[in-house]
Amino acid sequence: MDPKQKWIDKLETRLNACSLETLYTPLNDNSFPIVIGCYQLNEGEPKENGDEDSSEKPSRSGELLLYKVDENLTFGKGGEMQIVDTDSGVLDGKWLQGGPFSAVTSESISYKGHMYATANASGSLNLYQSQGTDEGGSVELKHVAATDADADTNGLALSLAWDESNYKLGDDGNCSTRIISSYSKGSLAVYDIAGERTANDHIECVESQRWDAHTLFGCQAEVWTVCFASNRHYNTYADTVISGGDDCKMKLWDLRLTTKPTAVKIGFDAGVTAVAYHPTLEHIFAAGSYDEYVRIWDMRKVSGEPLENIHVGGGVWRVKWHPTDKSRILVGAMHGGCRIVEIAGIESSATVDDYNIDTSITKEFTEHESMAYGADWISGENYEAAASCSFYDKAAFIWNAV
Repeated sequence: MDPKQKWIDKLETRLNACSLETLYTPLNDNSFPIVIGCYQLNEGEPKENGDEDSSEKPSRSGELLLYKVDENLTFGKGGEMQIVDTDSGVLDGKWLQGGPFSAVTSESISYKGHMYATANASGSLNLYQSQGTDEGGSVELKHVAATDADADTNGLALSLAWDESNYKLGDDGNCSTRIISSYSKGSLAVYDIAGERTANDHIECVESQRWDAHTLFGCQAEVWTVCFASNRHYNTYADTVISGGDDCKMKLWDLRLTTKPTAVKIGFDAGVTAVAYHPTLEHIFAAGSYDEYVRIWDMRKVSGEPLENIHVGGGVWRVKWHPTDKSRILVGAMHGGCRIVEIAGIESSATVDDYNIDTSITKEFTEHESMAYGADWISGENYEAAASCSFYDKAAFIWNAV
């Protein structure tokens, strides 16, 4: 690598890159699957008679690009392992990080693989399961389930999160968990995900709850982000979800009674665009906003002020806690590029009043020529980097995270 070069590898996507997600469980060859979700707005074309009223409506196309990254920290000599056409543009995508998902059909056929889900501009969620051979680390994504595409009613599906704390394997060999998703017409929805013994498709995805969550001036407001207030290690707040919207508010909801939020946090100077619960700590989560700040919260003191307000120099779109280093966050900061933030002391407090936190931005990556939307970690046994993607210039980078 040229010491003057600020990135390790770069690629250009065919469509606009909107999300980038790493599966933190390595393949047998110690490589990590990375999925780039893409979105493109196709303008409608006038009919031959020139009648604008009869013009085709704009459409949103999308695709998933599956790569694997190993210790060489490149997207692969042969390019992507797989290109998956989607029903519409992909606005968000998430791996279920807790482990592989098992499903056993009524014919006793067993399926097992890691789950990946997308939020699509059609209003649908789409579920994929990894399949492949262990030798050589080969893997592909197979589409296994989808929700109804109902953008006219609910709007675009903007974000989603898996319930890592609710992921479990049943006595019948089938796994189950939940997904929470957010929509451009103001609602949140919960879907129950389970291996299904009688279904033609071996994964069942059923909506169990939906409610109106965010409004602005009496109208439905985009709910940009949502997550469960739990992780694989702690389910203390297992029935609580956290949402952020274009109304400049962050809200906490108890899924047992969603008629009103349990807490509403104001004080944001722009829309709340990213919420992320800590993957290993019990009480900590982060919230990012267009106002260029990442705020760190403790669930035990959510009625008060955040533990820290960190200015990152760009509107926040993604916040990714490091999968093993408890004190680091990777931020996709749109026009500001990407930032790595160190939050020293975040893991040391036994009580809410004992924190001694020191924050600093340890890395800035500014090679993106448009909005940096997607970002995630690549953390191997003997190597580490960050990967990120940007929208209008259709670029993805791997870069040094140290």
